[in-house]
Amino acid sequence: ESMAGTGELERWLNKATDPSTSEENWECIQRFCDQVNADTEGPSLAPRLLAHKIQSPQEMEALHALTVLETCVNNCGERFHNEIAKFRFLNELIKVLSPKVGGCGHTGYCRWDSLFISHWM
Repeated sequence: ESMAGTGELERWLNKATDPSTSEENWECIQRFCDQVNADTEGPSLAPRLLAHKIQSPQEMEALHALTVLETCVNNCGERFHNEIAKFRFLNELIKVLSPKVGGCGHTGYCRWDSLFISHWM
């Protein structure tokens, strides 16, 4: 496993999901996606890194991570899609979305719930 790739991926993801900013950092999100595509290990590393961020107790960080994930789904290739389609990662996502939604108290989560579940089921 190339540690250099992991470091770069984590660096961009940390910037893209910074919970202290409410705005999406599109440059960092795009750099993360580019890195996923550039690194041979990118498609297998990215979902694990994203799953960790999506489960953050900080709502802003989790929401940013979902935006990064959606962007990767749209911009990264088949290998990334194959990794995401693996049951474990999808399961993590649903586990996070379902309890947090509750009565759709969080504005962002309802949208994601239907988006992802319809996208991959």
